[in-house]
Amino acid sequence: MKLRELLDQVKDLPPDTLVCTAEVDEAYAANIARIETMENARIESRKPDGTEAVELANGNRKAVVIRW
Repeated sequence: MKLRELLDQVKDLPPDTLVCTAEVDEAYAANIARIETMENARIESRKPDGTEAVELANGNRKAVVIRW
């Protein structure tokens, strides 16, 4: 997912909306510990299949990482 896609999905939400993370089809979500911007990410795969898809070093792409 790109930041543009995320912003399009949340553009009409009120600013006090809770943000959390969860696996697909999960009934509970985790609170976010922090958000990081990585400068040297490398894309391994674009499939949202639950596998490690982005290496957070050794690349030349920016990535926003949500840590929990």
